[in-house]
Amino acid sequence: MLSNSSSPDNETLREQPQPHPSTMGIAVWLVPSAEDAQRLKRIMDTRREERSNHPSSYPSFHSHITLASLPLQSASPSEIRAAIPKFEHGLSVKFKSIEIGTHFFRSVYIAIELTPELSALHDKIHAKLAIEPRTPAFPHVSLCYIADEAAREREEFFRELKDGGKIRQIQNDSNVSINCAGGPGEEDWMSGFLAKEVWVAQCDGPVEDWTVLDKIPIA
Repeated sequence: MLSNSSSPDNETLREQPQPHPSTMGIAVWLVPSAEDAQRLKRIMDTRREERSNHPSSYPSFHSHITLASLPLQSASPSEIRAAIPKFEHGLSVKFKSIEIGTHFFRSVYIAIELTPELSALHDKIHAKLAIEPRTPAFPHVSLCYIADEAAREREEFFRELKDGGKIRQIQNDSNVSINCAGGPGEEDWMSGFLAKEVWVAQCDGPVEDWTVLDKIPIA
C-alpha cells in the first residue's frame, strides 16, 4: 500500500506546469470538402500570432465534426469502414451558432444543427462498433484550440470575429453564417457545407502530430 505522506498536496499539484494537451485514440470525423475546409481555415487562423505566448494554443488542424472516438486498436480499419453508411448526395451540415467553450478541444466552435440524418449516423456508428458515445457537444466544428491557462483568449477570439463582421444571423432564421473572405471588404459567407467524406484519424500526442489513416467516401 502506498503511503499518502509521499503524495503532493493539491496546492503543489496546481503549481506544477501542465503538459501540452494531447490525446491517444482513433477519431471518426465528418469533414467538409477541401474547398470548404480552406474557407474555414481563414477563420481558424484568427489570432494564430498569439501562439507564441502559449505553444499549445492555436495548433493547425483540419476542420471536422467528431462522429466517434475510440481507443487505439479497438476496431480494425475494415470494421470502421463497414460502420459508415452511404448517402445519395452526401450529408448537409448547417451552422446553428458560434459558442465559447470551457475545454481545450471546444474553445470556440460552431454548433451544428442536429438533423435526423446526423443523429442517425452518430447512433449507427456507435452501434456498429459497440462503443459508448464520447462526443461532447455533438455535433460541432471547432474553430480553435486554446490552452486552459489562456482561457480568456477564447472570448477574445470570438469577439474578434464578431466585431470584425465575420458573424451574422441569417434573416428569418435562427442559424448563423460566417464570412470566410480573406481580405478586408470582401465577402464569402458560409452557413454550412455538404460533407461527402468521413476520415479516420489517429489522434496520438499533440494536435499537429495527428495523422489521417483513412478517407471514406459517403456519397
